[in-house]
Amino acid sequence: MLHLIDELKVIPGVMGACIVNSQTGVKVSNLPAIFRVERLVLVGQHLLKIYAAGRMSFADLTDITLNYDESVVVARELEKNTLLFAICDPSFNQNLLTMSFNLLHEEFKLGNFVEADAEIVAPGAGQTTAPSPSAKGTISDPLKNLLKAMKASLGKILGPMAEFIFDEATDLWIEQGAPDFSRIEELVEQLDREIDDQDKSTKYRQLISSALKDFQKG
Repeated sequence: MLHLIDELKVIPGVMGACIVNSQTGVKVSNLPAIFRVERLVLVGQHLLKIYAAGRMSFADLTDITLNYDESVVVARELEKNTLLFAICDPSFNQNLLTMSFNLLHEEFKLGNFVEADAEIVAPGAGQTTAPSPSAKGTISDPLKNLLKAMKASLGKILGPMAEFIFDEATDLWIEQGAPDFSRIEELVEQLDREIDDQDKSTKYRQLISSALKDFQKG
């Protein structure tokens, strides 16, 4: 199965793809490791709900596409409770992705994935869950509000990837020390590394600058 979704990743603008079942979890993924398995399951469940709602209005619904400022999510139900989704740049080739979805769907219906499933481990599988904030210290309400604003701003830069990336970066930040505003630059630098684009990082810092200043003013 992995080699088939790897073919999706070859399409210009496609970051990666995942197949998830609402009961058994992630079947396969070639998305960056920052997308932990538990996060991918939540995304899949959310997309399945959207898909089910869409089917109530459009019985012949095939794909759903969610457009964000910096990315696009395209999803297709392969069978009941099993969904394929890809995360793409806005400039991705939709026609080519649709054709590739069609081919992969046919392979899935033919049962060509069954034996491979047990051998595949999605990126991030086996990683331990990061400790909760209480394990390193309590996050104050004002800081919680700041983090919420920072996450929302990241969404304007990275679209649907933002929630996962921000949560993972915050978990790591908390692991490394007390969750305190004096360390907020460490979190921003971690997010810079995850964004991995100088222009987007600069734009993100501009977006959060007012929230940081307001926090300092109290």
